[in-house]
Amino acid sequence: MDIKQLRKIIKVFEESSLSELEIEEKGTRFKLVKSTGSPVKEREKSFSIQEKIETEGKKEEEKLFSVRSPLVGTFYRAPSPEEEPFVEVGDEVTEGQTLCIIEAMKVMNEITSEVSGKVKKILVENGQPVEYDQELFLIERK
Repeated sequence: MDIKQLRKIIKVFEESSLSELEIEEKGTRFKLVKSTGSPVKEREKSFSIQEKIETEGKKEEEKLFSVRSPLVGTFYRAPSPEEEPFVEVGDEVTEGQTLCIIEAMKVMNEITSEVSGKVKKILVENGQPVEYDQELFLIERK
C-alpha cells in the first residue's frame, strides 16, 4: 500500500462514524482508533489501567514462590516410574517437603520446597531435561 492510498483511507476513516479500523495487507498491519475524549484524559485513563494491571500482577507475583533447578539434569516427578508423583497441582506442601528428583550423572538429587503453600503450577514435564536455574514449580505462599 502506498502513501496516497493510506492518506485516502485515513481521510475516509476520519469522516466516517467508525471508532476503530484495522487493516492488514501483504504482512503489514495498521490500526486507526478515534479518540472520544481529550488526549490528556485518554492518556491518563490508559496509564491508570496499566498501573492497575501492574499492581495486580506484582501482588500475584509476591504470593507465588518460584522453585528453580539448582543443577542441570533430568526432571522426575516421582521416585520411580511405578510410584505416584511427589506432588500434584493443588497439593499443600510444607517447607522441606520433596517436590521432585533431578538426575545428574546417575545421581538422584531430591528437590525440596523452601516455603509452605499450595502448588499452583508444575512447569516441567516428567523426564524432561532441565537447565540450571530453570523454573520447576510455582507455589502460592500461605
